[in-house]
Amino acid sequence: MSQRRLLGRALSYLFLIVSSFIMLCPVLYVVLGAFTTEARFFDATLLPIPNTFNLRAVARAWAAVQDAYLVTLLRVGFYVILTLFVGLIGGYVFSKLRFPGRHQLFLLLLSGLVMPATLLLLPMYIQVARFPLAGGNDLWGQGGHGLIGAWPVLFVYGWVPPFAIFLLKQSFDMLPRDYEEAARLEGAGLFTLLFRVYVPLLKPALAALIVVTFLSVWNDYLWPSLTIAGNRDWYPISYRLNGLVGSFSPGSFMRLLMALWPPAAVYLVLQRYFVQGLVASGIKG
Repeated sequence: MSQRRLLGRALSYLFLIVSSFIMLCPVLYVVLGAFTTEARFFDATLLPIPNTFNLRAVARAWAAVQDAYLVTLLRVGFYVILTLFVGLIGGYVFSKLRFPGRHQLFLLLLSGLVMPATLLLLPMYIQVARFPLAGGNDLWGQGGHGLIGAWPVLFVYGWVPPFAIFLLKQSFDMLPRDYEEAARLEGAGLFTLLFRVYVPLLKPALAALIVVTFLSVWNDYLWPSLTIAGNRDWYPISYRLNGLVGSFSPGSFMRLLMALWPPAAVYLVLQRYFVQGLVASGIKG
């Protein structure tokens, strides 16, 4: 191997090592800072080096975020199940069924992927604030605050996920009709066909949807900050930890660590299927 090629490879590895450290440094800071005493934490230069494992700090941090954990897990479970179910039904309909206007309706659905979500925040807020017969509103949505500050506002949107339908539609397109014809001959109905025949074949795409949905709901901050700020009982984890910004202490980092590890664990467990699902569906980064 020539010296020029060796030098190029060495520089490439050096660049990857340095850039990886820069990206991982904030995560390492949180993990190490969570298990460091305050004196050692404030004496650290580059990264805090832990010298103890304080179970009391873990217990205190859990007590501070457990309610937000339960709220967030409830939202994650609701939206993951809803996304998989609607994505399967929608993907199957647009891929395997033939009906007038199918292509046009699918393009209309995909328009939801290109529309910036921030542009919809104001009309969405007005809609939930004027929700009829809720929060003191009359039938015409006047006189009260609607769903603002109430728990249903965390679950009212996102019931038709365009990305899930698109991803599973692409995956359904790659499966031959032989599976469906064989199942129909055995007397299988729609739900048997979907959940007994197609689901095992779509595991990579479904895993990709689980990861994407989990991360988006777990990290959701903007919508709760606009709509649920007055109801502390229903603060999700992202909004509950907002008060820790600028608070540099091991206790704060322990709570941040508790919010950090679930999405990281989900991604690490499903990353192989996540990559396979996106590649198999023809999505390129």
